[in-house]
Amino acid sequence: GGLASDNVGVVWVGWANSRGGSGVASGTTNWSVPAIGLQTGMNVITVTARDGSGNVGTAVLTVTYSAPDTTAPAVTIGGPTSAATYTSTSSALTISGTASDNVGVTQVTWATDRGAAGTASGTTTWSASGVALQSGANIVTVTARDAAGNRSTDTLTVTYTPSDTTAPTITIVGPTSASSYSTTTSAVTLGGTSSDNMGVTAVTWANSRGGSGFSSGTTSWSIPTVSLQGGTNVITVTAQDA
Repeated sequence: GGLASDNVGVVWVGWANSRGGSGVASGTTNWSVPAIGLQTGMNVITVTARDGSGNVGTAVLTVTYSAPDTTAPAVTIGGPTSAATYTSTSSALTISGTASDNVGVTQVTWATDRGAAGTASGTTTWSASGVALQSGANIVTVTARDAAGNRSTDTLTVTYTPSDTTAPTITIVGPTSASSYSTTTSAVTLGGTSSDNMGVTAVTWANSRGGSGFSSGTTSWSIPTVSLQGGTNVITVTAQDA
């Protein structure tokens, strides 16, 4: 919008855009143009006033148009797998991948549904180490963002099974809970209990004088008959986990 004047009178005001489009303004001495379509980049708009004798005057406005960015980035997890699921025995995971955008990726972040979060190193090619896992399923979400605030995500479900380094415990309670026992019979029946943080899978026995085998049961176990030799028989009962 603007003003135009002439010693006799302005009869017409029009406009033209160097990138395409032209028209007639509304009004003359006080004129306006409601909508001029712009192209991305530089638009040189020339407004022309004309009087009744055909004399013209012009004014020029250069408008630089930057189209709004509405395109979300793309992000992909490529390591430790490009599949949707992964199994780990380590409590810390390293993930990596790629991201792209029509203008540019400004940040890549990660978060798990179990409470851990952080910022990846790099953008178009990114990686993150030390992603903390909890026992069981962990949904890791990676988010890529551009300068306009557009974002997109990719997810990886990691099932973490901690390494089992805890040995089972086992106790002999029958025929005695003591460490030695005397008998006049040639066989003895043993019984007892065992436990483990994950689970006992087998209980076995062995006699220093010969003979070995499996018990019946695990957390509560029994060995009906262990053959004995005259003298000292050292019977070792062993509990094992998976």
